Amino acid sequence: MSALSLLAAAGVAAGIFLLATGGFVLTTRLIAWHRRKIFLEGLGGVVRIGTPCLVPSGSLALLRNLTGGAEGAAPAARKRALIPGTVALTPAGLVWEASWGRTGSYSFEEIQRIETDDRTQAQRRFLRSKVLRVIPVHGEVVEFVLSSGHAWEWRRALGEWTGKKGAIAGAAAS
Repeated sequence: MSALSLLAAAGVAAGIFLLATGGFVLTTRLIAWHRRKIFLEGLGGVVRIGTPCLVPSGSLALLRNLTGGAEGAAPAARKRALIPGTVALTPAGLVWEASWGRTGSYSFEEIQRIETDDRTQAQRRFLRSKVLRVIPVHGEVVEFVLSSGHAWEWRRALGEWTGKKGAIAGAAAS
């Protein structure tokens, strides 16, 4: 084979790889968008804000065990996997849903504090993302990784909620 034909074969292989990767990313985004839409419509009533997020879940080793991957590939306390999901502020409190059954909610009475930060509690920093941290009165602290724009929207919504002493815009009818 000549060098030109090897170069052409490498170009074709790279093109196929890029198309497959693009198809995978597009399909994943469409599925996440559809799940988010169903989740937010299923909440009913008034949703003050609902945004896509990433939920730091169990350790990577735990996730690999759940999905059939290699056991013990990462130490349990070192890193946490980020699972795509949605978090929403409703008249009843905070609700979230993520892949692999990571769903939950906190009523406003259960929440001691909601804050935004640049890092998770494990001091993990993200490029162009912020962390929404929910500190409950009792129970597990939950963190959500949001884009910077969504974090700004959350700060604004939480400021309005605080200013109205817990009322959510449009919730009077429900």
